[in-house]
Amino acid sequence: MPDSPTTKKLRAFERALTELRSVGRITPAGLAADWRLQRAVERDVLILVDVVVELTQRVAGGAGKARLPSAGDAISRCVRLGALSGEVNYVGLVRLASFPVYRYEAIEAEMLVEIVNEQLDDFRRFHDEIADYLGSQ
Repeated sequence: MPDSPTTKKLRAFERALTELRSVGRITPAGLAADWRLQRAVERDVLILVDVVVELTQRVAGGAGKARLPSAGDAISRCVRLGALSGEVNYVGLVRLASFPVYRYEAIEAEMLVEIVNEQLDDFRRFHDEIADYLGSQ
């Protein structure tokens, strides 16, 4: 795959995933005690979510077509196209897609803990499936 915007997104995704795995298991209290860790986790989680949204919109809409109304619609279409398996609830991974970062609010610690402690394997599976699909196109 050439060094395209899609390749750059996949690399950013891999970097964010690696960084999140490196922090190990986290707790809400641990995040509350270390604002730097919380901000780093927030940033990496938002990168993962953004790449899922962007790449599913790209695959679902096809080249040059309009975006689908929601990330959920794009994920559903990717499953129908065979780009993603239906075995993982990928829609659940993008629940932060509309998080209002422009409002300068922190993401709920419990949500970050769930993602880091329980959903990183699902993000890895998304990466592998979408990269395989894009590589076959």
